[in-house]
Amino acid sequence: MKQHHSRPYFNLLFRTKKNKIYGYEALIRGPSNSPLHSPITLFDAASRHGRLAELDLLCREVAIKQFSQFKLDSKLFINTIPEVLLHQDYQHGLTLDFIKRAGLPAKQIVIELTEQYPIDDYQLMRDATDHYREMGFKIAIDDLGAGYSGLRTWSEIKPDFVKLDRHFMQDIHNDQHKRQFVQSMVDLAKGINCRVIGEGIEVREEYLTTLDMNIEFSQGYYFDRPSIQPLRSIPTELFSKRKNIPSFKSNTPRVESLVHSLLTTLSPVTINDDVSHVGERFHKSPDLTALPVINEDFSIAGIVWRDEIMNLYASRYGRDLHGRKPIRLFMDTNPTIADASLPLEKLSHRITSQNTSLQHGLFIITKYDRYEGVGSLMDLLKQITELQITTARHANPLSGLPGNVPISEHITTAIKQQRDVVMCYFDLDNFKPYNDIYGFGKGDKAIRYTAEILIEHSDPNLDFVGHVGGDDFIILFESTNWQQRCNDILSAFTNTHSKLYRDEHINQQGMSARDRYNNDVFYPLLSLSIGAIRIFDFSAIKNEADLAEYASQAKSIAKKILGNSLYILEDHSNTKQA
Repeated sequence: MKQHHSRPYFNLLFRTKKNKIYGYEALIRGPSNSPLHSPITLFDAASRHGRLAELDLLCREVAIKQFSQFKLDSKLFINTIPEVLLHQDYQHGLTLDFIKRAGLPAKQIVIELTEQYPIDDYQLMRDATDHYREMGFKIAIDDLGAGYSGLRTWSEIKPDFVKLDRHFMQDIHNDQHKRQFVQSMVDLAKGINCRVIGEGIEVREEYLTTLDMNIEFSQGYYFDRPSIQPLRSIPTELFSKRKNIPSFKSNTPRVESLVHSLLTTLSPVTINDDVSHVGERFHKSPDLTALPVINEDFSIAGIVWRDEIMNLYASRYGRDLHGRKPIRLFMDTNPTIADASLPLEKLSHRITSQNTSLQHGLFIITKYDRYEGVGSLMDLLKQITELQITTARHANPLSGLPGNVPISEHITTAIKQQRDVVMCYFDLDNFKPYNDIYGFGKGDKAIRYTAEILIEHSDPNLDFVGHVGGDDFIILFESTNWQQRCNDILSAFTNTHSKLYRDEHINQQGMSARDRYNNDVFYPLLSLSIGAIRIFDFSAIKNEADLAEYASQAKSIAKKILGNSLYILEDHSNTKQA
């Protein structure tokens, strides 16, 4: 077993409350162009040949040596199988030699026990882990809940860290039973001074749930994929409470409007795979038109097209001549690449503005510059067409803004994704008498002016503007300066008076009209009332109906205030006027 054939990849652990990288888990991969590249296959082979302990020590040595070269102060988590620690011929003390040669302190190393086989002798296991603690190492238990006897191992070993199996983290934001189960483990860990790590975090909603449940550490593809070079920083939008929303037009529904909606999973090939391997993939899958080519860190190297590779692979001469050559020599190094968070309209514009057509109609989809899958031009065209039809069907004909259906979709999505959204409900005051005196033509103009002002003073990259109907509008604000935007809207609306009223009414600051009882009543000039509510402030808001009820309360109170007004409803009872 040659040391240089095994390579360590590093996957970061994120400290949720402090928004910083805490450490890295070392993951060993075998030779990239062999069946032993998979760690499961690698360790199974070593176990069958009685060389599991040797492989365990080799992986540890390689990981420590490589990690030391990065000069990081973070923790290094090293996996080990408890079974090998109990072997009589296991060479204890070598780990200390490894870190001394690498120049790493023992306190920086965490020995992570992975249960692949049942533990028969807990006394020996306690002795082994105590030995590591005496040398200054920390101890972690991996995949709690997935092993043979996780809870007993936890109580016997008393680790410093416990990793919750990815099964409990996946879709935890939608599964109450998982949350209850995980919460009990978090509470138990807190009582015995053990620190919890949530594994397998892949989407933002899972991360936010771990944050709310006070799980101290998170790990998973949401933050980082394993790579040879450890990721040293994380984009701030990943851990910010406010969700970073890609650019979109205010009158375009966000539902299914991102490149992620086109994602098709396709296993890529690596730059070190040879032509024979790739040709065999195409041969076994007649419908496969292309294969993405990735680097070892999952970044994109290029793409190979079926017709070009099969021209080499189809003949015996071609296989003999090129079969063992690396595929990187024959790949297209300039494929079309789109991030999963890119709006479909931007991708469509990018493709149509290219000088050359998109070969075979296939493009690569990435997430934070790492490979995710592929998408097709045909699916993109279908999706764009459906979005345009949906937008036109549900737009308010007077303002052109999204109507009740897309408004409902956006509200439901914001609540489900736990986004930090402020809903502002806008209503024109004294609109009926204005419409009666000036006529519906001027009334329609007042509504269009209002819509233009709302669009002008909202951020198209963050905020959603909708037209409920009549003189009622809403904005779902995700701009942090939403209050200033509301104040600017009120000022801009006042400036429209000169376009809507005759001079006599402006001089009088209003007009007289008869009410339903034929009495003369003086009505002030049109003004705008805004009722505002921040979703995060109300734990009782679970769906659109809940939010609409509170927003209506806020608007009703705002309308009782003379003139332009912004009223913020807070904590059900604590309110304030802005």
